[in-house]
Amino acid sequence: MGIIIDFISKRLPLLIVFVAVITYFSPVYWKAPSWVPSLLLGVVIFFAGLSMNITVIKEIRAKRKELLLAVLLKWTLTVIISVGLAYIFFSSLPEIAAGIILSGTVPSATAATLYTFLAGGNAPLVIAASLADIAISPIITPLSMVGLSDSHVSISFLKLLQSFIFIVVVPLGAGLAIQHGFPQAANYSKSITKIGSSLSLLLIIHTIIGNGAPFIQMKLSLLPLIVLVTFVQVVFPMFAAYVIAKKLSIEEQDARAILFQVGLCNTALAAILAFKYIGELAAIAPIVNMIINLSIGSLISNHFAKSDMVQPKKYSNGDLSRSN
Repeated sequence: MGIIIDFISKRLPLLIVFVAVITYFSPVYWKAPSWVPSLLLGVVIFFAGLSMNITVIKEIRAKRKELLLAVLLKWTLTVIISVGLAYIFFSSLPEIAAGIILSGTVPSATAATLYTFLAGGNAPLVIAASLADIAISPIITPLSMVGLSDSHVSISFLKLLQSFIFIVVVPLGAGLAIQHGFPQAANYSKSITKIGSSLSLLLIIHTIIGNGAPFIQMKLSLLPLIVLVTFVQVVFPMFAAYVIAKKLSIEEQDARAILFQVGLCNTALAAILAFKYIGELAAIAPIVNMIINLSIGSLISNHFAKSDMVQPKKYSNGDLSRSN
């Protein structure tokens, strides 16, 4: 069982591409109700809450400057790049533009914490910043779409807030509550967390691609451009955030954390919100973004890990969970 879990978790980006392609070309797929992807993402976030190490998060009080920088760059650099790319390349296609904006205005991905940990970065810094994201995102996301001309892409603050409460806040709170009541839960649930999160993400991709396949086919010629735009959307903020952090004399472990926090957004949530409130076309960009940010994030974390093996680091990164 352990071999299967490791295989799935380590090859998740490739499996996401595989599931997306197979589902797109398959005439048979799970025609799930619209609430199912939301429930599945709630499962992922529940496991994230269950695995968080609250003790080390409290130590972030000594990293106020770094936390402020991580949050500031996320909600200026990433948002500006996302909105700019959406308007420059897809102003005539509001649904796709909305999907790109959503991809850059949702909280950071749970994978950001994992990749930070694997890269030798300050994982608790990412966790603390992502908690701030949850409060900021419902405000910034609707404001970012004000200029889009198509009324079908408008997302009200109340609807977005409601979605965040049921998809993010409630599952996260439940995971933290169980961990608080049963401190050893994170240790015992390590394998379940890995397999549960991975399978839930794959099912989200399957249901959204299955329902949206006819609409994706209508805009298939735009897919190369969407891939290029989302690549820039992911890579440029990561690179810029890391350079800015180093220029400001931020320690290496914190700079790595800021890199992943700023560049990796929870595009599974973006895809669900796009699919639920805008339309199938709007979910294309978040799905492409998810594939790219998981793949690029994995490559960068591996690069940092290998460089530390050659040149041993002079710092210690925070624990991702009680089980690490």
